[in-house]
Amino acid sequence: MSNETTVVGRGTGAGETHRVRGLVNLVAGIVIVAAVVFGVVAGAGAIWHKVTGTTPAPGATASAAAPATASSAVAVKLEINPPPLGGVKGAGGVVQDAFVPGSFTMTVGQTYDITMYNYDTQSHSWMSPDLNVSVVAPAGSASSPSVTHFTLKPTKAGQIQWFCALPCDKTAMATNGFMRGYVTVKA
Repeated sequence: MSNETTVVGRGTGAGETHRVRGLVNLVAGIVIVAAVVFGVVAGAGAIWHKVTGTTPAPGATASAAAPATASSAVAVKLEINPPPLGGVKGAGGVVQDAFVPGSFTMTVGQTYDITMYNYDTQSHSWMSPDLNVSVVAPAGSASSPSVTHFTLKPTKAGQIQWFCALPCDKTAMATNGFMRGYVTVKA
């Protein structure tokens, strides 16, 4: 089978040959790249669990942990760009995209029921390869945030990086305490 198409020009009757192989390869490449991007965004190979526990927003402390639920799992609430600012003030008083809290503490072997509320009009993710977690929070709004649940049970102690893998606020993605931070896991 040939990868060429012959087009007969009007008026001259002469045949013109156009190669379509490059176009076919381009389209195939775009489809493959789109599939890879979709797989990363959707959290391919990640742990996805639906839980029902939620808790009120944590106080001004650095810990996101709330009292244990009846199942002995600790409820954690993460908010993305919560009102009234729609983010967190960064350098120069500029409001940047942010997870609140940006960093918190957990304990090895304890199960955590995590609920993410996304008040932003674009999707964000909470990803940590060292914790084997990649979760996408769909877009929401200030008046109707999307709600995403997952569970997490740390298996090793240390300071573990998490980050948003979906491009959003360039400064916030590069700055701890905004679209990236740490989970300090105690033994």
